[in-house]
Amino acid sequence: MKSQRKQEQFSLFNVFTGYVNIQVKGTSFDVKIDNENKKVETVLVSGQIELLDINRNKVLDVSPGEKVTYNQNKNEYTSEAIDVNISTAWRLRQFVFENATLREIVNKLSVKFNVNINIESSALARRKFRCVINEDEGLADILNLLGYLAPIHYKVEGKEVFIYEQPQKAMPMIK
Repeated sequence: MKSQRKQEQFSLFNVFTGYVNIQVKGTSFDVKIDNENKKVETVLVSGQIELLDINRNKVLDVSPGEKVTYNQNKNEYTSEAIDVNISTAWRLRQFVFENATLREIVNKLSVKFNVNINIESSALARRKFRCVINEDEGLADILNLLGYLAPIHYKVEGKEVFIYEQPQKAMPMIK
């Protein structure tokens, strides 16, 4: 997926994305442009922005803590309240996973570290995590963190990583 990301903090100006225009009024916000899928996503952290169509007609006002996504293929705007700290964690060089499946996490890790990560079972792939990973952490450190959060272990063979569910130890019988 080819996308661009911009984070701005200035006074009145416009951001033209080719699909939708954003008028910015003294604010802090994030814009993600996905050219492949013709989508624009903007998150307002503070201040005020107006979303304008390609002809510069006002579509809607965006409030702090709100994410608006425009899909040009459907000519559709969707809006939702979000945690801006999670959506803008990339500014702090962090990956924030909130109720993310192991599959979602390893997909990001696969891209970041240019490896193929295999998960032993679909049940393990669906396991949910909540964690913050610093961008400068190594793959082994991240896998060890995940192993601390859940009963998993891993094996690295070149560019292949295998994640297995760690067998649970039997509890001793008390007589």
